[in-house]
Amino acid sequence: MKKWFLFALCFSFGWFPLNAAYVLKNGHLIDAKEVAEFPLQEHFELGLKAIKEKKWDDAAWQFRICVVNFEEADLVKEAYYYLGIACYNLNDMDCANKYFSIYLEKSANSKYFIETLTYKLACANAFKAGAKKHLFGLEKMPLWISAEDDAIKIYDELIVCLPSHELALKALFEKADLLKREGALKGAIEGWQTITKRFPKTACAATSYVKISETLVEQQRLEGQNPDLLPLAEINLKKFKSDFPQSQELERVCCFCQEMKEIRAGALYETAAFYERKGSPKSAVLYYKQAMKDFPKTQMANQCQDRLTALDTYAHELQAP
Repeated sequence: MKKWFLFALCFSFGWFPLNAAYVLKNGHLIDAKEVAEFPLQEHFELGLKAIKEKKWDDAAWQFRICVVNFEEADLVKEAYYYLGIACYNLNDMDCANKYFSIYLEKSANSKYFIETLTYKLACANAFKAGAKKHLFGLEKMPLWISAEDDAIKIYDELIVCLPSHELALKALFEKADLLKREGALKGAIEGWQTITKRFPKTACAATSYVKISETLVEQQRLEGQNPDLLPLAEINLKKFKSDFPQSQELERVCCFCQEMKEIRAGALYETAAFYERKGSPKSAVLYYKQAMKDFPKTQMANQCQDRLTALDTYAHELQAP
């Protein structure tokens, strides 16, 4: 009942042309233009010819005829692969990813295994960049739905299927980048850390060290009082120096660590200032001193010293036996 309601909705909005003819085939309502006129082999070869000539609409049409009308034939497994290619070149990443997945499911020993996963990675990257999915999952519906979750699923699929392959490296990096954009900073850091462990000495690993440091700074800004982040950043810097001692990015990562120290010192300064405003100068002195002790080479330490000078009387009282 739900399916027929969706079809009625499509017609009402003009997503299915009213003058088009539809027939029931294998339990599905399909465009009459997709009913086979020739044997499977002939439609398949017409599809290959269209792909060679980069006539993507024609290619998609011919391979749809193959998969709709000859569902059980062995050749149809390969037709799904080419249908995915046609949809990909028509900028329909939703359908492309779907057909590539069907191809992998139906082909135990996939002839185009790596090629298919390469296309799926491209689909995931397109989803990450803003490509949409079809409304209600129906091909005739407009591409309106965000597909970032699908991008994550594809990245995970590649990471599991080919854990040591370059495609997994790219998937790990893109997934971490997307997670950071979505605010999942811990997950992003874990992804980049996996790259540094699984693919050391690669250019992507070097970039990952920088990304980890950059993200830790962002997390420290959100969690100013969190004492666990700076040690992680310092360990990351140490490993970066060990793996890429000549990297031009080392100074930048050092600056990130220094910025985190400023943030931590700033959090202690703000706590001390709070106690000052509340009329508890002795408590304020304790926090100013803590900031100077833990983060001596920071600008915030200088500000703490200025406040300690202003609170000199209370500082002496705390030092008295």
